[in-house]
Amino acid sequence: MIYTVITHPEAHAWHAREYRLLSDWFKRRMHELGIDSMRDGDPMDPHHPFNQAFDALCKEAEHYWRTERNYIPSPLQLSHAFFQMEDPIRPDHLTA
Repeated sequence: MIYTVITHPEAHAWHAREYRLLSDWFKRRMHELGIDSMRDGDPMDPHHPFNQAFDALCKEAEHYWRTERNYIPSPLQLSHAFFQMEDPIRPDHLTA
């Protein structure tokens, strides 16, 4: 069985753990490829190596998570992890 945020929305700790691993994976892969040091330049430039790597690394990550971890990260999880942003899938901690 493959797990996702959609199929198991209540598994907050699990999704958080997968997101941390995904974020670390992107950080490591960008370092291995030398992309982590190329953040200078126009962030909107589609030809910048950092932006060029987005689709390929997201596909690589999705394939790895699907085949090795039986988990499919959402597009939001992938993009947030790539850009090292805060975990987008977490329970709300609202207080009245």
